[in-house]
Amino acid sequence: MMKKPAHLWAVCLVCLLGCARVRSAEVVEGDHKIAALDIITIDVVGEKDLSKELRVSSSGTITFPFLGNVEVKGKTPAEVEDLLKEKLGKDYLVDPQVIVTVKEYRARTVSVIGQVNKPGVIALPGEQKMDILEAIAQAGDLTKSANKNRIEVSRKGKTHKFTLDELKKGGNPEKKFWLEPGDVIYVHESFF
Repeated sequence: MMKKPAHLWAVCLVCLLGCARVRSAEVVEGDHKIAALDIITIDVVGEKDLSKELRVSSSGTITFPFLGNVEVKGKTPAEVEDLLKEKLGKDYLVDPQVIVTVKEYRARTVSVIGQVNKPGVIALPGEQKMDILEAIAQAGDLTKSANKNRIEVSRKGKTHKFTLDELKKGGNPEKKFWLEPGDVIYVHESFF
């Protein structure tokens, strides 16, 4: 078998790392943010003592060896990887490789009430977004007496109003109303 020159191996490695970084950037956009009480796993390659499974505190931090409290709430797993690589690489390790995954999301729910067949609490999926129509579908769909022009979502004291036709149009995913934990969907009754 012919040996390849060392510079070809270096070019291949750079290409692979570049492709991996592009893929990582794509994943970051779809990643959910880490929240208080989530359980995350942190693997520092080659450092068994630094590989941990940790629950995020209610204040949004983890306690990590050498680093103390590290703020992770509101960051994606990829952002936490970058943060830990930077902090560990500064004073403790040479070019650390860190992998962060969410093992278990805290309970993330929304409530669907009013004129749906099965009103109640709906669990939000951990790795996917859910819109209003999907939550209504999980609640058994609209009843015959539902007012299709009066669907409301309450979020942190503010009410957002929708019609069924608006929701069905969907359109641009960036402009779509994605549900967040604690949202309450209320389907009004039609009086006609």
